[in-house]
Amino acid sequence: MNKTAFIFLLIAIALKGASQNTLTLVKLPENQRIDSLRDWGRKKLIKAKPDSAEYYFRLGLDLAKKMNNKTRIVQLYTDLANVNTLKRKPNDALVELNNARTYVTKETHKSTLARYYFYNGYVYRLLNKTDTAFSFFNKTEYIYADIDPYKNWEVYHSIGQLFYYNDNPEKAEEYFIKAYKITATEKKRMDHGLVLNALGNVYSRLKKPEKYASILKEYDELIGDRRNTLSKDPVHGFLFTAWKKIPEEEQMAFLLEMKSTHIKNKFFQGAVLANFYLAELFTKTNKPEKAIECLTENRDRLIGPESYLSHFDNLKMLYNLYTETGKHEEAIKTANQLFTLNNKITDITNKELTLNLEKKYETEKKEKEILLLNSQNELAALELTRQAEIRTALERENILKDSAISQQQALAKISEREKNLQSSELEKAKQLSNSLSRENLLKQQLIADDKKRNRILKWAFGLIVLASAIIFLQYRKQISKNKIIGKQREDLEILNREIHHRVKNNLQVISSLLELQSETAADKHTAEKFQEGSQRVQSMAYIHQNLYQGDTVESIDVKKYVEMLTSNLMQSYNASASGIKLDTDVEALRLHSETVIPLGMIINELVSNSLKYAFKNKERGEIKVVLKKINEKLLLQVKDDGTGIPDYVDITKTNSFGYKIIKAFTQKLKALMTIDSKSGTDVQLLIAKYRTA
Repeated sequence: MNKTAFIFLLIAIALKGASQNTLTLVKLPENQRIDSLRDWGRKKLIKAKPDSAEYYFRLGLDLAKKMNNKTRIVQLYTDLANVNTLKRKPNDALVELNNARTYVTKETHKSTLARYYFYNGYVYRLLNKTDTAFSFFNKTEYIYADIDPYKNWEVYHSIGQLFYYNDNPEKAEEYFIKAYKITATEKKRMDHGLVLNALGNVYSRLKKPEKYASILKEYDELIGDRRNTLSKDPVHGFLFTAWKKIPEEEQMAFLLEMKSTHIKNKFFQGAVLANFYLAELFTKTNKPEKAIECLTENRDRLIGPESYLSHFDNLKMLYNLYTETGKHEEAIKTANQLFTLNNKITDITNKELTLNLEKKYETEKKEKEILLLNSQNELAALELTRQAEIRTALERENILKDSAISQQQALAKISEREKNLQSSELEKAKQLSNSLSRENLLKQQLIADDKKRNRILKWAFGLIVLASAIIFLQYRKQISKNKIIGKQREDLEILNREIHHRVKNNLQVISSLLELQSETAADKHTAEKFQEGSQRVQSMAYIHQNLYQGDTVESIDVKKYVEMLTSNLMQSYNASASGIKLDTDVEALRLHSETVIPLGMIINELVSNSLKYAFKNKERGEIKVVLKKINEKLLLQVKDDGTGIPDYVDITKTNSFGYKIIKAFTQKLKALMTIDSKSGTDVQLLIAKYRTA
């Protein structure tokens, strides 16, 4: 079998595994099915396919409504609103958000509520309702400050855009700087790049060249040398492309391809942006007619009727081009359109201001009514107090009258007692005769009670027998349920093992593809990078192999895994033929997969570095890998007797991708890393955060 046939075979195996994983969605619990549908929708949205994303979100919404899961209903309505904003339909997005409002309660999770408020603000900003948008952004900021302060960068960025498009660049600069201070701490390329782009636009508009130059320099340093051509990713490579290094013809070709892709996917907002950049390039290269074609396409086809601000900017550029090219009739028509649109924007702003004033008036009116009601309540309370005092005086008078009556009644009782003493003697005689009759009645009652007690005992015995029978039946039913639960547990374990087996197969396919790619790469450096990627993927594949081959699906025999991983690395680098020996001292531990994955990635990077760099110009060498438990912590040591790290190299400041991987997983494990290069290289990690199984 040649290489091409082998590659197609691997791709077929991967596609078969993917289809089987899709079919297992039906077997998942309903909450997980909803989350899976949301994830698929988001992936389609990232690829600028809003119609496909909406399809998955609608499926998830129907399932969430059947379960009456209010939190996920709010999340999915918010996702649909996001889809409509990308399809330049802000009014439809507002309808989805109003539908979500019905399901927002006090129990709604704060992260869901913050995202719902944020998209409300975003949609109202698109509709040019400034005050309403600002109010929703403030609510979002308050929640994120409590649960996730980093996400407030996006809130400040959106508020800055709100002021920027309302001709207030000074206020926009204030909020963009707030966003910059947050993203600068972590410098995630997508987040920080958006903020830098916004600041660059503001400083360009405010004519601050020194600050603009500083932002441009930081932006270039953030992007770096990506080694990508424009043709590889015409949709998503747009933001981080170093434009000043690319010829203008290539820029135009890229923008045209990006525009056609966005129109095909119905992502009109991206197509509008591409036309804006194309118009600027055509104007710069003395091609005003082509620039007019781009802006006319925006005006007639791409910009939605509710996007007043985008229409306004587009018409301003058209007016300038018509004036420069001497097309005075078209320039006059465009000026009239600009005047009409400006009046419409002003009317919308005035209407919102009027509504706010009416709300303020109604609020003040209600406050005055509340004050009036409070004063009336105070008067009523005083009247009630006066009536209570009158009632108390009457009660005292009645008490005095009652005391006089009680004295007269006491005298009458004394006389009655004397009469009773006389009649008591007669009563005693009657009582003697009555006591004899009572004694007879008591004996009869005792006999009746004995008969009743016997009947009760018989009924109690019957109830005990019935209860025993019921308990026995329940016991047998519980045994049957336990058998069913045990069977389900076994099925679930088999399913988990099958999943890990398929994940292992898929990772091995990826590793094989990277290995084949490294063999076909013309550049040796590129081939090495593919080989390193193949080894990293293979280290994770070994973890899933141990999971489905082990006693449980969550624990891994670390000794077996490390020996397998290091042996594969020795074979990959042909270390034995180079006189390099490997010594492993791994304690017999069973760790959770969450701990073994970062451990495997770190061991892969350290052993690979030793094999690649430690024994240059040496005929033989030794690498030692130690993993053991010391004082409730794990010690990981990778040591070689090679040339060591040169003194002029500061490993903590290197841009090596392998060192970034080691550093990231070291932080995840809460580990303390020390590096000693006196005699060879000795890297030790003392790991505090790990899970046993």
